[in-house]
Amino acid sequence: MEKRTGKAKPKMVLTCVSGGGLKSATWAMQVLRHADSLTMGNLMRHTVLMSGASGGMIGMAYFRELYWRSQFSSRIQPYDIQHIYDISKDLLNPIAFTIVTNDLFLPKGKFKIGTQQYVKDRGYIFEHQLNENTQGLLDKALDTYKIPEQLAQIPMLFITPYIVNDARRMVISPHKVAYMTIAPMPSNTNTKIDLDAVDFQRLFEHQQAKNVRMLSALRMNATYPYILPSVSLPTKPNIEVMDAGYRDNFGLESATRFITVFKDWIKANTSGVVIIAARGVPRNIKNIKANDYDGIIKSLVDPLGIAGKIIALQDYEHDKDISFLHQLLGKDNIQFLWFTYEPTTRNEEASMTFHLTEKERYDILKAIDTKANQANLQYLTSLLK
Repeated sequence: MEKRTGKAKPKMVLTCVSGGGLKSATWAMQVLRHADSLTMGNLMRHTVLMSGASGGMIGMAYFRELYWRSQFSSRIQPYDIQHIYDISKDLLNPIAFTIVTNDLFLPKGKFKIGTQQYVKDRGYIFEHQLNENTQGLLDKALDTYKIPEQLAQIPMLFITPYIVNDARRMVISPHKVAYMTIAPMPSNTNTKIDLDAVDFQRLFEHQQAKNVRMLSALRMNATYPYILPSVSLPTKPNIEVMDAGYRDNFGLESATRFITVFKDWIKANTSGVVIIAARGVPRNIKNIKANDYDGIIKSLVDPLGIAGKIIALQDYEHDKDISFLHQLLGKDNIQFLWFTYEPTTRNEEASMTFHLTEKERYDILKAIDTKANQANLQYLTSLLK
């Protein structure tokens, strides 16, 4: 970090982003481009880890790719708003068309990557359209990022889809990351705890794990029921993975584990930790409503309604993570900056889907100008001077 920042003990930044479709992808990129621009590039130079869920991770991975390429080509301008227009292009309509045609009526086609053959389902269509929207910049193997991460040219990025079989997380990285799979415990304790995550590179080391496409990893992280088909991985029995938001919709669980594992190094080599959270979903604190007994009909027309309850539950769990990190590092050695998307037009919040209207995109971009978000940008600038 000293080589990148020019400081003996710099601030260490971890960036977390929420899930939430193209809304969160757009918001994540808007926060990152403003924050890095205002800090004169110090945000990315100080950032060690990026984590999060579904849409937010797609936006963050795209910004990281643009940042990396800009170091070698002046033609790439990561702060150019055109990149936000690209990431916010429609992904839903091609998927819906595939449901109506391939899934219901026409036989599925097939395609090859290397020697492997796959079916052209909704997952393929999603990756194909995302690749087209992002100018093909993310169409590469996971292993492509290994050396740049080792050389600290770019931050590490953990993709953590939820394992349906046993509720663990699958930690996808170019590196082996066994340290992320179990909570650290003192060596002299007799208490036994279970692994709560699986290291993707170790589990699939002999099945070309390093060659998994970045687009495929991002899709695994964003696979939500009814929209994208679940992903089965080549184990016996098959491991099924889905949207990371089921376990950690904000990436804070990954950040907390990382800080806990490396706390001694952090205390010795940094002047503290800054966690930046780009939240596309406002914290929802409301009075409990009476049950309206909509029953099965409500469930059929609104199958995603449970998502809001999961997010609320995670908010409470993350409050405990925040309290724990303050105790671990000391209250003066860690700062949390929440950049939250709040609709600027009353009662017209952008939807959590893979489709945005121009009006919704404009509203998301304008949210960076709210008083709270501007105050956080100014505070971040002072922290990273």
